[in-house]
Amino acid sequence: MSRTPLLRIRLFRRTAAAAAVAAAALTGLTACDLFAPQDTLYIEEASVGVSAMVGEVFVGNAVLVSGEGDSANLVVTLVNESSDTQQVEIVPTSGQSIKLSLDPRATRRIGSPPTEESLVTGLDAAPGSLTTVTVTSGGESVGLQVPVVTGALVPYGTLTPSPETSTPTPTPTPSR
Repeated sequence: MSRTPLLRIRLFRRTAAAAAVAAAALTGLTACDLFAPQDTLYIEEASVGVSAMVGEVFVGNAVLVSGEGDSANLVVTLVNESSDTQQVEIVPTSGQSIKLSLDPRATRRIGSPPTEESLVTGLDAAPGSLTTVTVTSGGESVGLQVPVVTGALVPYGTLTPSPETSTPTPTPTPSR
C-alpha cells in the first residue's frame, strides 16, 4: 500500500478547506457593502449656509455675515452645471439686486472676500435669524431661507463687511 495517494488526499482537503475559508472571508468582508446604504448618495450640509438648484445653477452655502448696523456680506458659491452661459439674479429681501453671468461649467464665489457687489444694506434680520434671498436663473426662482451670522464664528470672522465696502470714504486730495 502506497502512502502517496493518502498524502494527495490530505493535501487536496487542506487546499479545499483553505479555499473555502478564503471564499467565506471574502464574502463576509464585501457583503456589508451590498446591504449598507452609500453615504455619498445622501449629501448633507456641512456648514451653516443653505444650498439649492435653480435651473442649471447650483447655489451653494449661501449665508449673510452681518456687520455693523444694517449691513451684511452675502457669501455664496454659484456653479453653472450646463454647457450654456447662465444669467443669475440674486435679490436679498432688503437689499439691492446682484446680476451676473456665469460661463458654461464655471464656478463663481461671491463675498469671499467682501466686495461692493456682495454688500447688502438695509438688512432687517438679526444675527441668528433667517431672511429670504431670492435666486433666479433659467426662468426659475427659489426663495432661500438664508441664515444671518456674525463674524464671531471662526469661519466667518474675515467675511464681515469691511468699512471700505459699507461706507465709501472719499479719497483725500493733496493740499499744497
